[in-house]
Amino acid sequence: MGKGMDTKFLVETPIASQLHVETLTFHGLYTRVQGLIDRSIYPKPSGIERWSMRIAVIAAIVGIVSGLWLVHWVPVSILLPITVTCLLVEIGGFAVNGVLSVLRQYQQYLQPRLSHAKEMDSEFAQWRALVGELQRFPKIEREQRLRFATALRAGMVDRMGLLYGGLQRLGPFPLIVALFVQYQAWKKGGWAGVFDVGLAGGILIFFIALLYVAAWLLISQRTRLDTYINLLEASLQGDSGSEL
Repeated sequence: MGKGMDTKFLVETPIASQLHVETLTFHGLYTRVQGLIDRSIYPKPSGIERWSMRIAVIAAIVGIVSGLWLVHWVPVSILLPITVTCLLVEIGGFAVNGVLSVLRQYQQYLQPRLSHAKEMDSEFAQWRALVGELQRFPKIEREQRLRFATALRAGMVDRMGLLYGGLQRLGPFPLIVALFVQYQAWKKGGWAGVFDVGLAGGILIFFIALLYVAAWLLISQRTRLDTYINLLEASLQGDSGSEL
């Protein structure tokens, strides 16, 4: 399906075509792919599972704000019960979410190869159905959009390489390794030096974090662009095979 192919935008059985319009557009292709992202052969998260995570995150934010910032203006006797309550809610929310997530997904971890094979069968069926829908459009339209998307991807790769270097360095594993090397000699009470940053250093840290988040957004866009290119190429290859 291609290295850049989104592997979660396919479902188990074909659905009605949403690309049956007069002209092929990227917006129509986006709508078709986007509507299938959340579909899976596995059960969806329940409302309890989703809300337990949201409540836990909200409790964590409230607890951090209460414990670190409001202590300068609000008495400790008032903040302590609030902070403890937020901590208990946070632990309970994450625990409920974790248990429900394990119960919902444990089968794919007990038999990972079998689960992966089922996912591939489901994805291939929908990939083939979507390619068939694209083949209903004139070949010249698909070729034009393929050339445009390919040129756009090449420009994106060049710009990202110039700004970030190798994309492999942006992954979480290299980041964790770098943090371990940086703080392997960490000593107790060393947090005081973490926040000892001047204005210039704070601005640099902010822009580093901002660029890191922007890089992941660009990677997501590039992955989706790869999806469009793979689908258009497959539809044109199908035409070549039928002509033979």
